[in-house]
Amino acid sequence: MKTAISISIATYILLAIACTKESIKPSVSAISQSSQIAQHFIGEHFGGGIIFYLDKTKQHGLIAATADPEEPSRWSFVDTITGARAIRLGAGFNNTRRIIAVQGDPGADAEGYAALEVAEMSINGYKDWLLPSKAELNELYKQKNVVGGFGPYAYWSSCEIDVSTAWFQNFGDGAQHAGQKIAGYAIRPIRYF
Repeated sequence: MKTAISISIATYILLAIACTKESIKPSVSAISQSSQIAQHFIGEHFGGGIIFYLDKTKQHGLIAATADPEEPSRWSFVDTITGARAIRLGAGFNNTRRIIAVQGDPGADAEGYAALEVAEMSINGYKDWLLPSKAELNELYKQKNVVGGFGPYAYWSSCEIDVSTAWFQNFGDGAQHAGQKIAGYAIRPIRYF
């Protein structure tokens, strides 16, 4: 009798452990659903604007504001070297910060310049806008019809060439040129995600 009770208790304990392990073990479908990470797409309305560039993971990229500010902006009001020369994807943030660090804030009595205007914008609740690098601006040009709202204008990049010129891109033909920093060109704020 003791053996039968011991076997019954042992069987009960094993079944209880087996059932407990089974209930906490996730199903295959739950694992596959949780391992899928949201992937974004070009043209998606996200993060205060429209996605125009994605990295290979499709989880990070570049967002453009949906419209230009009303007035053209100058890259700077005086000849100056800012050191904002990085042209690659991902360089717009540091270029924008570098331009502002060198040129400063002229205060409420004076007009702002392109990098400062973009950095001070709040669009759809986001305040981390920047002036795109030369490569970022070119990616934006490639997706201009997806993002929309562009005219055949010259758009400033955040990339300086020398004391008096910086890169801009013509959104009519896609060509990138050197422009006088004191010229008024369009700007399109972007941000990273």
